Amino acid sequence: MELLGISHDAFGRLRLADFIAAEHLEQLRGWEYLDRCWVGEASGFTEWLRLESAPEVTRSVAIDLVALPESTVQSMIDTLRLPLRAGQDHQEITGVFGKPTGTQRFVRDRVTLVFRIGAAEPYELRCTVHEEQGLIHLTMHPTPLPD
Repeated sequence: MELLGISHDAFGRLRLADFIAAEHLEQLRGWEYLDRCWVGEASGFTEWLRLESAPEVTRSVAIDLVALPESTVQSMIDTLRLPLRAGQDHQEITGVFGKPTGTQRFVRDRVTLVFRIGAAEPYELRCTVHEEQGLIHLTMHPTPLPD
């Protein structure tokens, strides 16, 4: 059974402006991430990005689960069809997605768990888990990303 219900096509049509009022968004141009150049929308550490080479298709979503209102965060997560919620701990997340394909630690009090989810339309999902606050940030993008 697929853990993720959203298709790549539906993911590509997502826009941050559907969740956050335009006056609270910053338009990004020339944004560098994953060795590529992007355009997109941002609100703090929440960034929805489209490749400069294909500016109509969303290819990366990052959500700051702490800075945004809980209802907005849950609406985004539900739209992505991820079985997650803000504050989940490491064990709860691995209970859903299994063993991560990798981990990253950039700050002492948090770890990022990397998962490959979805068989037919795969995604890379990164869940940053704070040792006290639980799940505080996630990023998701289809794999493989075009060049």
